[in-house]
Amino acid sequence: MKKNPSSLPAPKAGEGHGFIRKLPVNPFGHHLLSAAVFTVLFLLLFAGTAFLVPKHGKLENRADSTAPAFVAPAAPAAPEFAEVMGIFEKNQTITDALTGQGLAGELINRIIDCARPVYNLGKVRAGNPYWLRFTWNGTFRDFRYPVDDERYLTVYHDVARGLLVPVMKNYAFDIRVETVSAVIEDSLFASISAMGEKDQLALDLADIFGSDIDFYTDIQEGDSFRVLVEKKYLDGQFSKYGAILAAGFINNQKLFTGFRFEDEEGKPGYYAPDGKSLKKSFLKSPLKFARITSRFSRARMHPVLRRVRPHLGIDYAARAGTPVQAVGAGTVTLAGYSGGNGRMVKLRHAGGYETMYLHLSRIAVRSGARVTQGQVIGYVGSTGLSTGPHLDFRVSKNGRAVNPLKVIFPPGPPIPPNRMAEFAAVRDQLSGELQMTDGRLAQTP
Repeated sequence: MKKNPSSLPAPKAGEGHGFIRKLPVNPFGHHLLSAAVFTVLFLLLFAGTAFLVPKHGKLENRADSTAPAFVAPAAPAAPEFAEVMGIFEKNQTITDALTGQGLAGELINRIIDCARPVYNLGKVRAGNPYWLRFTWNGTFRDFRYPVDDERYLTVYHDVARGLLVPVMKNYAFDIRVETVSAVIEDSLFASISAMGEKDQLALDLADIFGSDIDFYTDIQEGDSFRVLVEKKYLDGQFSKYGAILAAGFINNQKLFTGFRFEDEEGKPGYYAPDGKSLKKSFLKSPLKFARITSRFSRARMHPVLRRVRPHLGIDYAARAGTPVQAVGAGTVTLAGYSGGNGRMVKLRHAGGYETMYLHLSRIAVRSGARVTQGQVIGYVGSTGLSTGPHLDFRVSKNGRAVNPLKVIFPPGPPIPPNRMAEFAAVRDQLSGELQMTDGRLAQTP
């Protein structure tokens, strides 16, 4: 789930002052400054006379009086900078936007040029916000733009060096580890949504357990899950999910548990309590969430040709344009139109396996390319002999068609023996927090 940067709070500014220029319209105005000065002078004059009172026709100091002296309240400090926020409109360039804010063309060009090694401001997106700051006399302070939901660009003027300086910064998230758990009554998406959580959490769970659970066909009412997940907050507001540290999923009374652990190269993976990898060589489905409409059969009535013929794959109903993922790492041996199969991708995998993805609306890979497990290779469509948008997914081994739902694929590499003690320490700590028990969901204390 990528959060729209326009909903993020204004990022913190850079450092330094800027080029002096006159704002076309100063929203904070010199009249406000003059009024503030007049108020302060009046309060100071009033405070000074409070120490003097008339007595016998003369003004005398009242320091010996028992009445308390009047103390003028401190005037509120004026903000150090004036800030202007804008939003990029459709087809609007960075030059158009900043010109509309009154910046000179020479300054705009310098901002764009100096930022280029860090970020190309020609890629600003419509709907995204930006911020400009000025000193009270109209001096340019800095320009800020959220690049994504993790980083923002700041361009500020370093007065000491007389340079514009670009800096890419990360948001200062407050990261909290929280527990999310539920019993599924309808679907995983519906259960997560009912708790006020985001769909991304369901997708992340599907990634962790996707080799063992088909999250459309295998999910049953009464299944349950619990996750320990990092949540990232900005200014007290939830922004996005971080890593899932541990997860438990009970499907048809069978418990699946995964713990996040990084290999020696720092790449994270999820492992069962015994150290076996949860990521098998093949995923159970090329679609994360889809409905099976036709199963593997040696004799099926073809819906278009209206005659009995073998159906050597699984049909998944899904909306046109739904991403299709490679179930395993492999090489693309075919990516193009194939008669009644429509647009099709064929992958060759280790162990004599091949997988085929038929009736695609669009293909996202080229013949000869290497693909990784989970990589998007195309999109659901209805090309070829098809009655509607769906994916026909097929698997063969050594040239012979096999039922994709009955193939048992080997798991990935386990935790190596020399790191098992390290993994066990992480597992034991997270297990106590996860509180999953076999066959049921432990109640939160």
